[in-house]
Amino acid sequence: MTAYSELSTILSPLLHSYQPESILIAGELAIRLYKNQQDTRTQLLTTPFSVEQLSNLEPINLAIISDVIESMTKPQAIEWLAMVRNRHAQHLILIVDATKASKQSWQLADYLALGMNYIDHHEQYQFFSYAIESYRPKHDWLNSRFWANPENFDKYRW
Repeated sequence: MTAYSELSTILSPLLHSYQPESILIAGELAIRLYKNQQDTRTQLLTTPFSVEQLSNLEPINLAIISDVIESMTKPQAIEWLAMVRNRHAQHLILIVDATKASKQSWQLADYLALGMNYIDHHEQYQFFSYAIESYRPKHDWLNSRFWANPENFDKYRW
């Protein structure tokens, strides 16, 4: 089994769970991993990445991104990923070469700050995902039951 087929086995359940109607493939590794899918709903972006190339994108359900962290400076990569996440894609799968990312001082906290979840790793590659529906779970206290209880106004003092 080759490294690409093993990486594809990590990617495959994520594709199945999101069931996207439209897909953005960005980066050479992502293109190689997705080439077996024979899909006509895809848009492709290759390196060098820039914020300007995002202006022509149509809205998409899923973005599979690789090589962005390795080919850009950290502030540029954060801006690029945030723009894809905020303006274009509901779901995002990021494939990172951890050895190259660590040279640019990327840490787990940087991915978490972008709202991503760690999924899995294989050799030097790490997988992160972002899904708008699971970004911010609803908290139990955030409802009218815990706000403005007039029966408690004179009973408790905080």
